[in-house]
Amino acid sequence: MRNDLLIRHAAIKDLSKIVPLFDSYREYFGQLKNPVKAEQFLFDRFQNLQSVIFIVEQGDEAIGFAQLYPIFSSLSLQSVWLLNDFYISEGYRHKGAGKQLFAKVKEFAALTKAKSIELSVEHSNEHAWQFWEKQGFQIDKEFRYYSYLL
Repeated sequence: MRNDLLIRHAAIKDLSKIVPLFDSYREYFGQLKNPVKAEQFLFDRFQNLQSVIFIVEQGDEAIGFAQLYPIFSSLSLQSVWLLNDFYISEGYRHKGAGKQLFAKVKEFAALTKAKSIELSVEHSNEHAWQFWEKQGFQIDKEFRYYSYLL
């Protein structure tokens, strides 16, 4: 694991560091680059306290981020964190940065007394399956999740 990385809770002042990463993340999933809209989207999340973002830095360079959204479980009467966005720049993958970033996410979820951390992975992304399973995630065998697109 790399010990020269700084992983911290991001603030609105970090937008200029996060936007290029966020735009590259979106591009990875087939979206067109749009730094202006990406910045506005992230600004709104910060301004309205709608997500928590962690940033990974090596020196002055931002190399990754994780964005969590709060959701709630009515059955357990507890909070849950949706790990919606997780990205490490290509040149820094497979070097421990993702594992360290997830450790920070896990620590945060425990401190906030969340029931769990939820995420979804593309059916075709076997590398991500392996990564998340190594972190302790399991496929939900109790519930089937659906989406209704508008």
